[in-house]
Parts: sequence; structure tokens; C-alpha cells
Amino acid sequence: MAQKKTATLAVIDYEALKRKNAEETQKLVQACQTVGMFYLNLRGASMSAVFEDVPTIFQTANDFFNLPHDCKEKMQSLREGMERGYHVGKGFEYYEIARDEYQLGKWLLPATFEPQKERITRTIHCFNSAIQTVVAEVCAAVDINIPELSDDPTVPSDTALKLLYKPPMHEAGHVIHPGHTDFGLATLLWYDEETTQIATYDKEGNQTEDWETVPVIEGTVLINLADELAAKSEGRLRSTVHRVVAPPGAKRVRNGMIYLLRPYKI
Repeated sequence: MAQKKTATLAVIDYEALKRKNAEETQKLVQACQTVGMFYLNLRGASMSAVFEDVPTIFQTANDFFNLPHDCKEKMQSLREGMERGYHVGKGFEYYEIARDEYQLGKWLLPATFEPQKERITRTIHCFNSAIQTVVAEVCAAVDINIPELSDDPTVPSDTALKLLYKPPMHEAGHVIHPGHTDFGLATLLWYDEETTQIATYDKEGNQTEDWETVPVIEGTVLINLADELAAKSEGRLRSTVHRVVAPPGAKRVRNGMIYLLRPYKI
């Protein structure tokens, strides 16, 4: 068996970034120009609630996903357009909450999620603040203007919180989602299992067949830049090529939570 190669990514401190610490901002810029993926340390007073809220949201999501596929609650949660609402794929399910409708009180949560509305609201607020701060700081540092980068929920967008559910069907290391980049500006991933691998490159900058596994660092989320931000930077910032694999250990249910910064309608 080939030895696992481990990625070494920068750890950016959110509280220092929010204070506009010059050293932390430079570390962020370096990470965005080289790999395009980094850890964001959320262990600070302003983000402490998320570490209590997310496990409860995961348990609630499991209760929802374990309902029969044809039950009324799931059928009422199906939505047209982008990726909003409840969807079933091959070997996975997800439920995506669009930030604009949710913030404006236009989003009706499924009954199973309704008791956790306060936790969901806090989590959306925390993740949105974190990823907005990251993108705003790196854009200011490298002089990129993104007029669409707005915190105003009345501006229609595809920014959303996505809850994922994957049943215990894949052996450890199985490639679930092949190499790809994300669209939008950036993606935030709640990261508590080794499920992400990033591409490697040779001296000429060509992608190789090898992949590096991104280890878990407690108290952090994983952020990667996406295609639209790389395009607006004219290639100065990198949209990370990455893939998703089944985590180490026995087959088991896998929960995921990602926050997608897509501040305009595609």
C-alpha cells in the first residue's frame, strides 16, 4: 500500500484577521496565492457557540435524512433552482439553506429542523462572518474589487449552508468526488474527518497523479478559494483542485457541513 502523503496548510487565526493584524493578513495572502486552501482557527470568543451548535445540528440532520424518502416532510422540502432545499443523489442526500431567503424570514424549515432554528441561525451567521472576512481581507490586500461582495440579504444570491448525509457504503480511501475546483468565491468546510485531498504539482507546475491528504486540526474549519475569485484576481489567487475520499476506519454514516459564498445569482 502506498504511503499516505500529508498536506501542510497554513493556519489563519480568525480573531487576528478580524483585528486586521498585518502579519496574519500576509499569511493569508501567501496561502491564497500558493495553495488556495487553508485552515481558519475559530477558537475565539466571537465563534465559540459554533462548536456547541454544529454537533446538535448534525444529529438533527440525521433525524431528517433517516426519514422515508417519500415522506411528506422531505417531499415538501424539494426546491427548484440552484441547489436549494432537499436533494437526493447517488449515494448521498443534502439539504441546503439559502442565506438570502432564510435571513429575510422567507424560508420554512422542515419540522425536524425547526427546534434547532436558533442554532442554525447562529451557525449561518458565524460562517458567513468568517468567510466574508477572509475574502474581504485578501481582496483588500491584493487590490481586487468585488462589488457583489455584499452582506445585504435583500440582494439575491446563491450563498448557502449545505448539510450533507452519506450512508456507510464506501471503504476508506474510496474517491467519492473526483478532482475538481469549486465555483463561486470561496467554500468553508466544517472539517472533523480526513476526507479532503489536494492535488500536487511538479517543478513545471503540471498536476501530477499524486494527492495529499489534508489532516484534521481541532478548532478549525477548512477554507478553499473558488473559481470566480481566482478569475477576478487574474490568476494571482488559486482555486484549489481537490477531491473527496471516504475517511479512515470502518464504513459509517458521514455527515458534512459546508458554507458556500456565492454572493450573486449565477
